[in-house]
Amino acid sequence: MKEADVDLATGEIHNASADDSRDMRRLGRKQELVRNFRTISIVSFVALATSAWETNIFVFTQGLKDGGRLNVMYSLLWCFVGFIPIYLSMAEMASMAPIAGAQYHWVSEFAPRRYQKILSYVTGWMSTLAFQAGNASGMFEVGIVIQAIITVNIPDYEAPNWHAAVINIAFTLLALAINVLGSRMLHHWQTGAFILHIAAFIAFLVPIWATIPRIDHDLVWNQFENRGGWSSLPLAILVGQMPGISAHVGIDAATHMSEEVKDASRIIPMTMLVNFVINMGFIFLTLLSFCYHIPDVEVALNDSTGYPGLWVIRQSITSLPWLNVLLAVILLLEVLGELAYFAAVSRDLYAFARDDGLPFSQWLRKVDPRRRIPTNAYILSAACSILMSLIYVGNSAAFYAIVSLCTVALLQCYLFSIGCILWRRIHFPETLPPAKFSLGKWGIPVNTSAVVFCLWSFFWTFWPEESPVTLDNMNWAVLLFVATVLVSLAYYFLGGNKKYNGPVALVEDRKSE
Repeated sequence: MKEADVDLATGEIHNASADDSRDMRRLGRKQELVRNFRTISIVSFVALATSAWETNIFVFTQGLKDGGRLNVMYSLLWCFVGFIPIYLSMAEMASMAPIAGAQYHWVSEFAPRRYQKILSYVTGWMSTLAFQAGNASGMFEVGIVIQAIITVNIPDYEAPNWHAAVINIAFTLLALAINVLGSRMLHHWQTGAFILHIAAFIAFLVPIWATIPRIDHDLVWNQFENRGGWSSLPLAILVGQMPGISAHVGIDAATHMSEEVKDASRIIPMTMLVNFVINMGFIFLTLLSFCYHIPDVEVALNDSTGYPGLWVIRQSITSLPWLNVLLAVILLLEVLGELAYFAAVSRDLYAFARDDGLPFSQWLRKVDPRRRIPTNAYILSAACSILMSLIYVGNSAAFYAIVSLCTVALLQCYLFSIGCILWRRIHFPETLPPAKFSLGKWGIPVNTSAVVFCLWSFFWTFWPEESPVTLDNMNWAVLLFVATVLVSLAYYFLGGNKKYNGPVALVEDRKSE
């Protein structure tokens, strides 16, 4: 056994490579978690956590309404091109600093010394908010599939809000128990579940292309539509980008598992880029299949389940037992994906608490000495999901605003972290840490392109789906985003700044600056 595999102070085995140990020393961190993940298992983990094709069955409705089939496809392709520099930039930072805190740590390390503390603090809060909202969204998607199965079998079922809330609460508690009690198995089942993810994708696509008549190419590739009531078609097309944007966020979940991946500085960047391409392939084929098999958009939008994607699936499989089998497999994959995402959420919360960025940080950053996981971070994340489900009982619009906030907050984290490394690359390139994955001379143009596209996407994610805007269809993400920023700043100036120094204070090669 190599010396780097063992914590010399405690004798505990952490499975760290020599490079992992060197990175943790440079970052001023003690190895508390166990590095059980390898290349295949972490690639599988991220594929499941993002649930690319399963999730997009439910989230492409806005693009279909605002822009039509053509906008669904073009916005996906456009956003894929726009996100390439974003993930290249984050892959490089993940190689320089493979740490569970990810974006808020990178902001702290690369921002101007004068501003690193407050910028990283706000980014930490927004990252926490993004992952908590994303966690609630994932839990809720499980409920969506369950209610869809009920609707398919019982057409008179009306799917009241409180049913969804009860399902969400029950699954959240189940996910908490599985993730905590079965923590040592987390890395073992990822690859098998990923194989099922691929097999089910094929089983989902084949009936669509084999049984439903295909519409003309012209309807898919040459006709924009405005069904959202916007004053002009170009505006409707721009508003309809939201599904294309949200389809590509979240792959950075890999970075929050950095302290549990062996040889993280090499594996995490590769994982992000590989999953970015894999997910794009899944999503493209999913949406292409839907667009070629929706002859009447209004009929699909008005499906009893509320989701055009489920309307297509129902047309492709007319046998109720086989339809139930496919929906049950999709449900299983949603469950497995959420179990994986839940793990990344807890690591994000644990990391920020480790830097005293949150209330009750001492409790949140505790690592279970037997299971080597941040159990308390799991517990709080589950509590947040349950609270958000209760909001849905009273106002579904408020809940969906919280869910959409996941995309908005992640974009802010991407923008700040990439903006900071761009600043450092321009002004002090010699201070950038070495990286196994380096952009080299392409760093400035790639980072600049990433910042521009982040700003562009950030602006459009605040827009509602329809016009005229009412209290029911308003996108409340802008209000919640501003409120979260104000709360984080209030906590910061009322005492948080006395405890929070930013992770850069521990970084070995920055202490002397």
